[in-house]
Amino acid sequence: MSDTRKNVKVAPFVKSELQAVLKDIDLKTESLAIAYLVSMYKDQKNKRILLSDHQAYLKAAEVMNNQGSL
Repeated sequence: MSDTRKNVKVAPFVKSELQAVLKDIDLKTESLAIAYLVSMYKDQKNKRILLSDHQAYLKAAEVMNNQGSL
């Protein structure tokens, strides 16, 4: 049986943060950690997060993603 999983390319700092999430909440795989974060996002989206919160999350994501490009 061939592996049908897709690779997700992320900046090194994002990868280390994902690993930290994985360890913090005791998840076994990166796939499970990403699935957890997607589930959390969907839950929050359905609760109609505030625009200010959304903007803060976007800014934090941009900062995290740009950590390695300085």
